[in-house]
Amino acid sequence: MSTSRISYKHLPWAALAVSAISLVMPLHAQVLYGTLLGNVADPSGAPVTSARITAANLGTGDTRMETTDDRGSWALRNLQPGNYRLRTEVAGFAPVERNDVRVSANTETRIDISVALQSVSQAVEVSGAAPVLQTDRGDIHAEITSQQIQNLPLPGYRNYQSLVNLVPGATPARFQNALMDSPARSLTTNINGTSRNTNNTRIDGATTVFPYLPHHTLYNPPAESIESVNIATNNFTAEQGIAGGAAITVITKSGTNHIHGSAFEYH
Repeated sequence: MSTSRISYKHLPWAALAVSAISLVMPLHAQVLYGTLLGNVADPSGAPVTSARITAANLGTGDTRMETTDDRGSWALRNLQPGNYRLRTEVAGFAPVERNDVRVSANTETRIDISVALQSVSQAVEVSGAAPVLQTDRGDIHAEITSQQIQNLPLPGYRNYQSLVNLVPGATPARFQNALMDSPARSLTTNINGTSRNTNNTRIDGATTVFPYLPHHTLYNPPAESIESVNIATNNFTAEQGIAGGAAITVITKSGTNHIHGSAFEYH
């Protein structure tokens, strides 16, 4: 009896300890962030080990670093979406720098790097877009960027959902029900012939849906506050479950090192 009483008495403390540990453990959902990965090779094509890869966010100044393994492979995961400067450094080889590398939410961007033997004060700067072909994951998705949201016409109450029309397999977005049923002025669409009720939209990881009108999103961020919209329409990953037609991930902008603002008017 004594042993039993001691066990029960300590159960609340054990539960509290487990809760505290779970709070300090980092829990990342890839769907909210992006990944840069690739391989580093020398002029002969052999893998380069212990090369230092540094990615600097051009908007916030945040820097992440990784080193290549024995196969010359590297990966920087859970990167905040934005534009990055990527620099590769390894003893005996010229540094390689690549500017304006785009990191998108729910996307793995492969950048393979070739380094050259170093001469006096030599550095290599690479320019050009990353390959369009996605080889590191199997989902089919489209991305709507902040620039597109700002520069393309947005009918339907300046709603970013108007641009879902650009996604292959989507029917034209349309307004449904009465205005009182949709204070956010949500639009609805069918993806690849599936029911509109099976689309699932997340804003910064939180599902936004009317339980009694599942084809309506509960909240639509202002156009100026959106960093990107990732729309997966087939073979999306496990963390994007609860979706049948499209798994839509909306990422809002975070702070940068520059002061900025916007204004608009309805007429």
